[in-house]
Amino acid sequence: MNDRIGALAAQHRRIEAKKVALIKRARALDAELNRAFGGADIAGVSSNVTLEQIGYDEHAYGYLCYRDGELTVGYRTTDDDLADGHHGVPDEQRSYSVRQLANCSPEWLERLLDEAPLESLLGNIAARLCEREGRLDGSLSALQTILAAESAKLDGQMVDRLDKTGDDTLQRLFDEAVDVAHLDTADGLTRSSRFLEAVCATILRERGLPLPDNQSLGPLVNACIDGLELSAEKKALDDVRQFIGGVKSLCNGVGSLRTHFGTAHGASSHLPPLDASWAMLAKNAAAAVAIFLLSRHRDGTDATPRDATVEDTP
Repeated sequence: MNDRIGALAAQHRRIEAKKVALIKRARALDAELNRAFGGADIAGVSSNVTLEQIGYDEHAYGYLCYRDGELTVGYRTTDDDLADGHHGVPDEQRSYSVRQLANCSPEWLERLLDEAPLESLLGNIAARLCEREGRLDGSLSALQTILAAESAKLDGQMVDRLDKTGDDTLQRLFDEAVDVAHLDTADGLTRSSRFLEAVCATILRERGLPLPDNQSLGPLVNACIDGLELSAEKKALDDVRQFIGGVKSLCNGVGSLRTHFGTAHGASSHLPPLDASWAMLAKNAAAAVAIFLLSRHRDGTDATPRDATVEDTP
């Protein structure tokens, strides 16, 4: 008798050891999923498996669920199925109870952490990620189409404005920036910056104003804005001043991209390349600022020659 009891005690210890091992395995899986997804909004469920036999014709079944950075178990019984069927509850509306993995029996854990349910859990997560990526790809494609149309419209406005200037050099520099924007990001950044520098220099020369000692993009834009007297207008309220500051910041951004990632100075040799969208952004930003500055220069109320005398009216 004592031998039989000893054998049962040993079996009990093995069961407890297996329970501890299974709980550790579950925690390791939970931690691995969290490391992989970093707290992102990722969810997935495994296929249903039989968890335990409760009675002659009754059993519990359920699935693994990963949601909000935690693995849990959703479960129900065949008795629940009979009750829901009696009340006409559709399959898709039948609810599952939730249990923490630490509160599951070794029998449940053994079946839930088997290869098939784990594979189905990862497969479900993968399917959801693919669906999400597909939706994002569709949104990005639609957005890219819109942005491409807007970019083409902006290019057209820039060409119209340059036609009015009759400046072949500016037209050539802009055409070069447009041509390489899709093909060579580094060269596109350089040419967009060079075009905007030329626009500012042209405006300053036509107004009889000196070029700054430092003829990089930032100082040229500042000198051009000062020469156009944009910040000194009587109507220059806080929002207008903020806008002018934004124009300067935009130009500084184009110049900075050119410095660090353009072909000038060999900057691209030690930095990872940027994708073509950055060259398009720089080209569009340069065109938008150039249109604004040329419009103010040619058509603005401040286009009066600086040496002209304006009589004050009483």
